[in-house]
Amino acid sequence: MTAPTGADAVIPQPARFGALRLAWLRALARGGLRVEGRVTLARGAAVRVADGAEVVLGDGVHLGTGCRVEALSGSLRIGPRTLVGPRAFVIALDGLEIGPDCVIGAFAGVGVEGAPGARGPVRIGARARIAAHATVASGATVAPGTVVPSYGAVV
Repeated sequence: MTAPTGADAVIPQPARFGALRLAWLRALARGGLRVEGRVTLARGAAVRVADGAEVVLGDGVHLGTGCRVEALSGSLRIGPRTLVGPRAFVIALDGLEIGPDCVIGAFAGVGVEGAPGARGPVRIGARARIAAHATVASGATVAPGTVVPSYGAVV
């Protein structure tokens, strides 16, 4: 599916978001970002795609205020109706997949580098909840429907 344009891609419209809109449209044009339906970006949300990587955002994805979504290598996929909370960060070091209907809480970190040499793809199953301030390290798998507790929990 090709990247939607115009009304199908919900992009902040005020002039003060001009730089964000320009970066978003450049990523769409390069082919590193694919949007499968309507996606909403809150103020300060950012998507970064390195050369050779890709980000796929499913229909109904919401990226919260100040969150960061980065694909440094491989593919980063966020399933439909998933919420990435305020100031959370999702980083694909070796691939990352978040299933549909998930919640990534405020200030949570997904895909961060864990123990030395413990890199690998991250998989988060459907309907999983990663609570505020929790961390899911690179190479981890979170089963569908799992709730990762907040404040310092590490998977």
